Amino acid sequence: MPGIVLLALAALAQQPAATPRGFVQQVYTQYRNHDYSPLRRPDRTFAPELAAAIRTDARMAHGEVGTLDGDPLCDCQDYERISLTIRALTRPTPRRAIARVRVALGIDRPRDLTLELARTPAGWRIADVVSREGSLLSALRKANRGR
Repeated sequence: MPGIVLLALAALAQQPAATPRGFVQQVYTQYRNHDYSPLRRPDRTFAPELAAAIRTDARMAHGEVGTLDGDPLCDCQDYERISLTIRALTRPTPRRAIARVRVALGIDRPRDLTLELARTPAGWRIADVVSREGSLLSALRKANRGR
C-alpha cells in the first residue's frame, strides 16, 4: 500500500499546475531533492524559446562553463535549502503572468527574481528570469549570437 501512495504522489507531482502560482510553487518544491536542476530537462520548466537558448548555450560551451554559470531559478551556484516566497503575482491573462519571488538559500542573502511566465501547450512555463543582472533570455540570445 505505501508503494501505491508514493506512485500516486509522484504522478501528482508530474501533472502540470493549472495556475501560474501553482506552477511556480511546483517548480520550487522540486528543490527538496538536493540533486534537482531545472537545466537537466529544460522543457519541463522553461518556455520553448528559453529552453532552446539554454540548450544552445550548453552545446556551444563544449563542456565548459557557458553564459549560464549557475541555476537561474535561485540565481546561485550553491545553496543549503531553498525556500520560496511569492511576493507578487500579476493578474494573469490566459497566456501570460509575472511572478515576483524571493528565494532564500539557507546560506548567503535571499535573491529577488522576476519570473515571466507563459502558458504553452504543455502548461505554464518560465519564459524569462530577470535578476539584478538583467534578463536571462536576453543574455543567452546575445551570447549565442556572438559565438
